Formats: sequence, C-alpha cells, structure tokens
Amino acid sequence: MRKIENCPVCSSEKVQHFISTSAQMHSDKQVFKFDQCTDCEFVFLNPKVSPEQLKNYYTKYYLPYRGAEAWGKYGKLVNNSLRKLDLRKLKFVNSVQKLNSSSLLLDVGCGQPSFLKLSKEKYNCQTLGIDFSNEGWSNQNHKYQNIELQIGEVRDLSEKLRPDIITMWHYLEHDYFPLENLSYLKSISKSSTKLIIEVPNFDSSSRKKFRKHWAGWHTPRHTSLFSPNNLEIMLNKSGWKVEQSFSYGTMDPYLIEWMSKMEEKGIEWDKNMENEIIPFIIGMLAFLPKRLLEKKLSLGIMTIVASPDA
Repeated sequence: MRKIENCPVCSSEKVQHFISTSAQMHSDKQVFKFDQCTDCEFVFLNPKVSPEQLKNYYTKYYLPYRGAEAWGKYGKLVNNSLRKLDLRKLKFVNSVQKLNSSSLLLDVGCGQPSFLKLSKEKYNCQTLGIDFSNEGWSNQNHKYQNIELQIGEVRDLSEKLRPDIITMWHYLEHDYFPLENLSYLKSISKSSTKLIIEVPNFDSSSRKKFRKHWAGWHTPRHTSLFSPNNLEIMLNKSGWKVEQSFSYGTMDPYLIEWMSKMEEKGIEWDKNMENEIIPFIIGMLAFLPKRLLEKKLSLGIMTIVASPDA
C-alpha cells in the first residue's frame, strides 16, 4: 500500500522513521517500518501491507487462532484463564454502564465471541459481534447460537443500530481506518452510549524494555500504536469525548512481557506449547509484584472510556 505522508491522527507533516521490526508470530521474518509523528507521538505502520497480503499473517503461527489447543494437555488450564479474562471484561463493562435485558452490547473485532456468550448468559442482554472473518466461531454455531454475529467491517453495521455499549478489546490497533470507523460508530450511537477501548500502550515500560521485540508491535497486524494523548486526540476528532483513562486493562500485562520474551528468544510459534507452560508460570509468579502495582505503573496496556460528544 502507499506510504502515508501525514500523521493519521493530527495531520502533521512532521513524520519520521521510528523503528524497523520483523514479522511476529510468523515464519517469514520480513522487516516492516513504523513511523512516528513528532507532534502527537502517534506511531503507525508505514506503509501498511495490503489486506490481501495481511491474510498471510493469520496462519498456524498465530497463537490466538490456535487457542487452548496449542497448549496440549494444559488446554483446560488455558480455557479457564480465558474465561477469567471474559469475567474481568464483563466486570469492567458493568462498572461503566450496567447491563440488563434491554441493553445492546456491540463487540467490534469479536474474534472468538466467548465474551458475548458470557454477557448473554449473565445478563440476557442483546449482543452483536462483528469481525472481518468468522474464524473465531466457524463450525461452532451450536455454541454461539443465541448471539448475533456478523462478518464485515464497521461501516457494514446498520445505521439504525443504536448500541448501549461498544467494546473494542484489542481491535483498534488492527484497524486500517480507525478515525473513519470511530466516526461511523459515533453516528450510530445514542447520546448515552459508552465506548470502551483497550489497546497496547506505546508509552509503557514493556515497550521501552523490549524495543524491537516488544509484542505490542505484533508486526504487521498492528497498524497503530497509541499513547493516551494521541488516542484522545483521535477520539475527539471522531466525535467522542474521553471520560476515563487507565494505564492498565483487563488483559494481564504479563502476556505482553511473555510474548516479548518469546520473540526475543526466537520461538517457533507453530509448535506444541506444552513445554512452555512451566517457564510461563514461573515467569508469571516473578512478575506478580509488578502486576499488583499495575494501576500505578504503565506495563503495556491502556483502557479508554468515551461517550459521544454533544
């Protein structure tokens, strides 16, 4: 795709090369470039790979698609961990706006829609998940039969949707047109709609520690690397106002630490991960003191809560 000359967030012409990183969670170690705006410090893949080429980076090396099965006999343990993550997401949503049977919850980039399934079970709310692929729920219709799921882009959502809650759990960093899609979501929202965005935090200690091996790059799947300031600028430009900003999220920051270490190590991501479970747990225990202080530290994740700007 064509190289971007102006910052996608603030339109500044002061854009310069920041870092080159090789493809992550992939056998091909092609190098890609990230640029940074010197005015708002937004970092973005430049140029982006074409959508057709991008599909080549969602293969057997992509651990999220492999899920619990990648961990062999420890799959049940991993599934329990994923359920706990969904519970944390649901708890956070309810701290922002209470769900009930009349609520419409829209999850953008829903992947495997276990979060929506849990929301439906707990609160009997209306649910809609959208993703560019049905990879997360294909051949599992029986499991997600009570959830409305849609294959497509944000602009394919109905203009009459009017969701009460919109969640983006690690979606926006993948979005090729974040400003346009945030604007469209604002146009189909109610004045009371709440938008929850969780993304990697570029302005974090893990990024500074691991540099080109930082898992937050997720090269070339991540096209945007946000910090609190430039994400707020983009939200304001697209018609949203930030109500709350947190330097942590529902995702355990140790996962970014661990994936970064694995990239540094040069792990083969398509292998059976059973032998990695013990080192993973040992590392998680060693990371615990930082985890307990994550609300004061910036470990790699951030969350924004926004509402439509009148």
